[in-house]
Amino acid sequence: MLSIGRFADASGLTVKALRHYDEIGLLVPARVDPDNGYRYYDAAQVEDAVTIRRLRALELPLDEIGALLEADGDTLRDRLAAHGFRVAEEVRDKHSLLIELSALVESGGEQISVDVCDVPELRLAATIRHLRLVDPEGVRDMLRLAWNRLEERGITPAGSPTALFRSGDGNGTHLVEAGFPVPAEVEGDELLRVTVYPAAPAATTDHVGSYDSLHLTAQRFIATVLGQGLRFAQPIRIEYVEADVRARLVWPLAS
Repeated sequence: MLSIGRFADASGLTVKALRHYDEIGLLVPARVDPDNGYRYYDAAQVEDAVTIRRLRALELPLDEIGALLEADGDTLRDRLAAHGFRVAEEVRDKHSLLIELSALVESGGEQISVDVCDVPELRLAATIRHLRLVDPEGVRDMLRLAWNRLEERGITPAGSPTALFRSGDGNGTHLVEAGFPVPAEVEGDELLRVTVYPAAPAATTDHVGSYDSLHLTAQRFIATVLGQGLRFAQPIRIEYVEADVRARLVWPLAS
C-alpha cells in the first residue's frame, strides 16, 4: 500500500488532485485509515492514475474520464476520436483568432469592404509548395511552372491563375497550391495535381495595386471576415485577375 504522498510521486498527480478525485469518486483509495483519515492506494491503481493524468492533459472533462476508465476498447477509441475532433476545432478557432489579432494590429484596425456571393466549382491544376508567409515571387514561379506544363500538354486554362493558401508548418511558412482552372476532362500528371473545390458561398474582396502589397490586403480581408463571425469551409484563395493591377480574394464559407 502507498501513502497518498508516495502515490502522488508515482503517478505524477498532486496530493490536492488525488483528494479531489476521491471526493468525486473518480479515483477512490484502496483504504482509508478510520482513525486519522489517511488515504492509502494499491500499487495497481497507479495505471489508472497515470491514465487520468494523461486524459486531463488532453483537456478531457472529469465526468468523461470516469466513463472512459470503465469503457471497452472500441468505446474508448470512439470517444477519444470524438474528443480529438473537438480539440482540433478549438485549435482552428484559436488559430483563426490569432490571425485576426495579428492582422488587425498590422493594419491599424482598418477593415475593408467584403461581399458575400456564390462562387462556382473550381477544378484547379496546380503544384504545391511550402512558401514564406510573404513570397510573391515564389507564387509567380509556381504559376509559371503550371502554365508551362499546361502549354506542353496543349491545354488552355479555363480561368485566371489562382493560388490557395493553408496553414504551414508553424515556422513562418504556409502551404501554397498555385495553378490554373482547367476543363472537366483534364487529369493530373506527375507535376500537376488536379483538385476539385465545390461551389460555395464565399466572402470576396478586390485588391488593386502591386502584388508586393497584396499580403496587407489579405490580412485586412482575413480580419474583416473573422470579425464578422463568418466561418470558412475551404482554404482562402487569390485569383490573379490582371497582372500587377488587380487580384480577387475569395474565401469559401460554410453554408
